[in-house]
Amino acid sequence: MKICQGVSFLLTIFLLGSISFNPAYAHRFYVALVIPFSNAVADQGRQYRQGFMLATTERDSHPDEESDGHLGGLDVYVSVIDSQGDIRTEIERIVSQGRIDIVVAIGSEKTLSLVGNLLDGGNIALLAPGQSPFSQSDMPAVVAFTSAFENQYGGRPSAQAAHGYNAARRIDVAVRIQGGADDAEGMVRIFKRTASNFTW
Repeated sequence: MKICQGVSFLLTIFLLGSISFNPAYAHRFYVALVIPFSNAVADQGRQYRQGFMLATTERDSHPDEESDGHLGGLDVYVSVIDSQGDIRTEIERIVSQGRIDIVVAIGSEKTLSLVGNLLDGGNIALLAPGQSPFSQSDMPAVVAFTSAFENQYGGRPSAQAAHGYNAARRIDVAVRIQGGADDAEGMVRIFKRTASNFTW
């Protein structure tokens, strides 16, 4: 009897230790969207953000949640950096606060290169744009996305909205596979695999 209790006690300690130190049990992660929010392209940024945020409400959401939604089964907190503004200062600010795991950037090659250089050496995953299946308008998942977007925002989604949704869905997949967002290199490897031929 004492042997069984001892084994049970050790098993409990082992399981508690696994939960305490295994990154798969992290409860939240942080995403920054580097998107245009000023000048003539502000509407593109707004649609991109709406598409992204729509995906955060689709799974694991619950009443009275404090986060911006859920991706990969975890709480996600989303901030926005205007790609038409001072990207360097804004990224340096959020990096110094230690509240960033993934940066999603859209824009010119110059913008993507700047963001990549600013993140170089840190444990932060950069998600570059990928192909979305939005042009396949008869695909059931695209029909469902379009309907959900119209219900949520009262208008038809643009290609930018679909790209935002696509980015969030790619993060959802990566976080579920990794069990969290702390392994930036692992996340980037999955992001590369989902950059094309990714279906919702």
